[in-house]
Amino acid sequence: MPEKLFEEANNWFIRLRADDVSPEEQQDFNRWLAANPQHAQAWNEVQDLFALLETPAKTFRQQDCQASVIQITPRTRRRSFIPIRAAAALLLCAALTFFLQPAVLQNLQSDYHTATGEQQQIALADGSRLLLNTDSAVIVDVESDERRVQLLRGEVFFEVAHAPQRPFWVDAGEARARVTGTAFSVGRSADNITITVAEGRVETSTQDHPDLITPLTPGESAYYQGRELAVKQATDVQRTLAWRQGQMVFVQATLAEVVEQINRYRPGRLIITNEQLKNRPITAVFSVNRLDDAVTALEQTFGIRARRLTDYLVLLG
Repeated sequence: MPEKLFEEANNWFIRLRADDVSPEEQQDFNRWLAANPQHAQAWNEVQDLFALLETPAKTFRQQDCQASVIQITPRTRRRSFIPIRAAAALLLCAALTFFLQPAVLQNLQSDYHTATGEQQQIALADGSRLLLNTDSAVIVDVESDERRVQLLRGEVFFEVAHAPQRPFWVDAGEARARVTGTAFSVGRSADNITITVAEGRVETSTQDHPDLITPLTPGESAYYQGRELAVKQATDVQRTLAWRQGQMVFVQATLAEVVEQINRYRPGRLIITNEQLKNRPITAVFSVNRLDDAVTALEQTFGIRARRLTDYLVLLG
């Protein structure tokens, strides 16, 4: 089943358990459920998964989520175990962790979001365009006097319609960018923010110090860590924004950096098991739509052994 459908079913599951679900939202869910047989399949799988983990633990107290594992010693090895009630409570905690992970909650907040490996083009009412990269979420607010986008996670390329009287703001964590008409990208991973300009001029600052402006022109990037500007530097825009053409370009990048990027686009996980390989330099161009070919290339071109435990989990080393 496509990951996107399972994610949509997750979002509906969480929303429908809330106390403030409106009749309109219930109708929207009913339409979504009836739109495609795979929607009903995804919905049933989400319900079954939660029921499997919730039912055995529903009578246990909340403090059982703090249950600790008994330390096994030679004397107690034969009879040491995690009590069934604690194990069930831990399973429930795991289920709640899954369903209430930040990405799922951000998707509920957002106006637009993408799943892993997905990209989406958004046209705003003012003529501006947004290209959401993989695993991204945004809130959009277009008013008569200003336009504002909040980047919750991920990466977005903005092509902003020229409107000097209606500034366009992008808020990402503690960092923000202001333009009246230009083309640029903003990426966010937790509190690390990257702003890269392709065309025009972008004024960057932080929420705490809006008057301390760092201007950017084409070919420049600003990196913010929390409330601080870490560095402003020149960048290769074509390489940095190659994802818009469905590519990842690496020039003497470490294997760790390559794997980090592949994991952004590929469902599942690549894990480097050999520490000595993490700093190995890699120069390559991969398609974001054919990342299993990238794993094959790491094997055949770079001699890095790949052990495929499942379609989703691959060990490198």
